[in-house]
Amino acid sequence: MILPETIGIIEGLYGESLKRITIERIVIGVFYTGVKLSNGCGGVSYTPVSEIHEDVSRKSPIFTKNRPVMLKGMSAHDVLNGLSDTPMHTTVKLVVLNALSTLFFSRERYFIIEDSDAIDSVNLDVAKRICMVGAFPPFIERLKKINNIQLSVVERRKESLTGDDVRYFVPASDAQLIIPLCDTVIITGASVANGTIDELLICTRPDAWVIVTGPTASFLPDAFFRRNVNVVSGVLVTKPDEALDMLSEGVGAYHLFKGCVKKMNVLDRI
Repeated sequence: MILPETIGIIEGLYGESLKRITIERIVIGVFYTGVKLSNGCGGVSYTPVSEIHEDVSRKSPIFTKNRPVMLKGMSAHDVLNGLSDTPMHTTVKLVVLNALSTLFFSRERYFIIEDSDAIDSVNLDVAKRICMVGAFPPFIERLKKINNIQLSVVERRKESLTGDDVRYFVPASDAQLIIPLCDTVIITGASVANGTIDELLICTRPDAWVIVTGPTASFLPDAFFRRNVNVVSGVLVTKPDEALDMLSEGVGAYHLFKGCVKKMNVLDRI
């Protein structure tokens, strides 16, 4: 699976120093979660609010009467290896993983394009059938203006689409039927946080152009590339403290791009 595989890569790169890097500050916001580590690096990730509240196991920290796990001061090693697999703790692992990945995003290691949208990597002259897992309004606006493209948007809630965009709606339960039919698949990084990413990628065609996009997918992309993902589009947190201040006020991703984070597309060279 992608998450444990990436944790293994990070552990190999950092070694014993993971035990000395700690959480300096963390904000679990209503839209996004953010962290700043003691080495100065920051990371953000989608907060799966519905999954946290609907955790049927009731093992989530918000439901237990036991003394809560205090995250501030916890070592990166303990976060990645000691926290539970509940939605909340998985989100904490993701933001820490994203922050730890920051130091290894070099042009010597990866082919990186900054400050551009993931959809710019799609050859729209060739693409005929596109599946979007998760509604990205700017992408939908661009794609629906192209006559020869058949667009499907897989979502859990029809209300995520507005106006005439509802015509593109496909229920999440039909994802395994739609994805194999598409030559281009754009998957939200939030699927990592809600635990569906691996099963979604299994459904993609070997010849499909596959993009995983969103702040949550800001960790090292090696595991994605091994699963035929062509582009991983995430973010680099340039001002961790300012980003966390905004998240604590309930700010979403759009406003973070106003100076706290920058877009980063990592392409598989193969």
